[in-house]
Amino acid sequence: MSADRYRLGIDIGGTFTDLSLLNPEDGSLTAVKTPTVPDDPARGIINGLALLKEKEIHPSNIHYFVHGMTIGLNTLLQRKGARIALFVTEGFRDILSLQRLRLPIPYDFRSRMPEPLIPRKYVFPIKERMLYDGSEKIPLHLKEVDEAVDKVLEEGLEGIVISFLHSYRSPLHEHQAAERIRQKAPELEVVTSSELWAQMREYERTVMSVANLYIKSNVRHYFDTLKERLATAGIPATPFITQSNGGLMDIESAAKAPVKTLFSGPAAGVIGAIRAAESAGIRNVITFDVGGTSADISIVEEGKAALTQSNQISGFPVAIPSVAMYSIGAGGGSFAWIDKGGLLKVGPESVGSDPGPACYGKGEKAALTDAFLVCGYLNPARFASGKMKLYCEKSEEALRPIAAYLGTDVRGAADQMIQVAVANMYTELSNVMEQRGFDPREFSLLAFGGAGPVTANFLAEEIQAKNVLIPPSPGTLSALGALTADFVYDAVYSRQVLLEDMTMSELKEEFAKLTKQAEKWLDEQRVQSLAGTSLLFLLDARYKGQAYEIELPVSPEWLESSSQAEIAESFHLIHERQYGHSDEKTSIELMNMRVRIIGKTPKPPLKEISRCTGSNAEPACRRTIMLKGRTYQADVYDRRALANGQSIDGPAIIEQDDSTTLILPNWQVTADQAGNLIIERKESGR
Repeated sequence: MSADRYRLGIDIGGTFTDLSLLNPEDGSLTAVKTPTVPDDPARGIINGLALLKEKEIHPSNIHYFVHGMTIGLNTLLQRKGARIALFVTEGFRDILSLQRLRLPIPYDFRSRMPEPLIPRKYVFPIKERMLYDGSEKIPLHLKEVDEAVDKVLEEGLEGIVISFLHSYRSPLHEHQAAERIRQKAPELEVVTSSELWAQMREYERTVMSVANLYIKSNVRHYFDTLKERLATAGIPATPFITQSNGGLMDIESAAKAPVKTLFSGPAAGVIGAIRAAESAGIRNVITFDVGGTSADISIVEEGKAALTQSNQISGFPVAIPSVAMYSIGAGGGSFAWIDKGGLLKVGPESVGSDPGPACYGKGEKAALTDAFLVCGYLNPARFASGKMKLYCEKSEEALRPIAAYLGTDVRGAADQMIQVAVANMYTELSNVMEQRGFDPREFSLLAFGGAGPVTANFLAEEIQAKNVLIPPSPGTLSALGALTADFVYDAVYSRQVLLEDMTMSELKEEFAKLTKQAEKWLDEQRVQSLAGTSLLFLLDARYKGQAYEIELPVSPEWLESSSQAEIAESFHLIHERQYGHSDEKTSIELMNMRVRIIGKTPKPPLKEISRCTGSNAEPACRRTIMLKGRTYQADVYDRRALANGQSIDGPAIIEQDDSTTLILPNWQVTADQAGNLIIERKESGR
């Protein structure tokens, strides 16, 4: 392979670091996997670059570098962030403790709200007050700011979050307080809630700002290490980072707002899944990403990822636009245990990459990967591109206590582990589909991640999915998603007002301000080349007591020439199309106005593989496997040997360097023109 301007996408998971490299000259992709180094994630990237160098790809030729990560997420989950303070409006000192509900789960009296990231003793009330319309009621009391800063310094804290009431309408007091703190104690890190995400709802805005500063120092330290390592390795590119909304931003923007990267890796996987589905001509998919620590599920309808305005992490709301995902603690590293009731459980805790599943040779706990190996699904000599050897005897040793308790042999125990894990996935996915009102029979299950293709057929059979789609390189699809992601930014303006009470000049003026803010952000990203840009105008509105996100199909020119009545009519038409009902007599209450700018990046071409005209592929060997309590002889194929149009009947196993695909009895897999595997139920009588 020869090129002098490679494009590289990277995803760091809990177990493996994945790299996907594009040669722009011919559109070819090269994918590699290497174990993640938990204590030094940047080391995993350097190890991956060494693997690329073995393929004669020199780092100095990589001129575009995109990175998905979980550094901020892990910091938040493990509660290993900075010691910080919070300045709030007088009377709101307990905002982090009161939160939103008395109980997170109303019918479970044992459920508890999460412990605040900042103890109450480090929350300082400041005399000031802005009203809901942005007017000043009580001026900022600078003496109280000074006194609070002195206490922060005495406690040796690292930074201050400022979140004052109604600052989304007027950030004046937050800016004044921030300026005073910087003058008095320039060594302190300061974050204002209005700069991060100027949206109404005080608790959500406050807790997101707190989370941002809490993880900031760890993320920045990682970024500094990453830039140093990449420079040493000879990569000339400045890294871009994937966001929770599926878009990209430069590393400096990510360092300022790391809270926007919390769902970075999983969101990139969904973007990659959309690209794979497009290559197969499929519009509706359930993305099923199973890595080392969890299984992440998302819904793609009509080629678009479902977005949400608020995700949850450890009970904390993160109120920024992000890809809607649902996580299950069932990955390749999830280990088996027996609960107090004597039932077999798998997950949610994971053994990670170090020590890893027992078959890695270090750990002693039986993980899902051990179950796959003992049941015959995995080839111990071809795991992770053959860079890691798996020890089946270690897996069997770890499974013996579980097997003895269950009264079966180790293979039977492994089989039961897999069934329990699939049952967990089925339960979660069923809940998601029911809540969203989707029929799984109308959706394809698109599986990726190292363990996704192994378990996908099981899950598809349970939920009665239309079929299963396995992309050409499923184990590194998140890295490919990062590589193909666009630059995305949302500018927001909160104002609670009836549409009929807001003049068109006000509406146009606010959209113009948001458009200017979004365009300024994209210019600051310093992207060398884009395939184009686009703007979306969105309204978060309350209609008949329910909150909705409506995308207005407008251009700046259309908005300039429109009237309130025309916008209201567009709202009703869109609402009726999306939700099935509309009443033009009901007033529309605006909550937020948003402009989303999208800077489109060049995409690798969708290649077609020539159709096979000969006989079906020949299996490389046969292996004894266990499926749902029964033993089968399964043909094993090398995926590289499958051509467009070739079909294989299950039970069968298809091996490749980055993952393994399992096909169940009474199912059939066919390779399509883009190199995808399509797994479908066999027609009756065949």
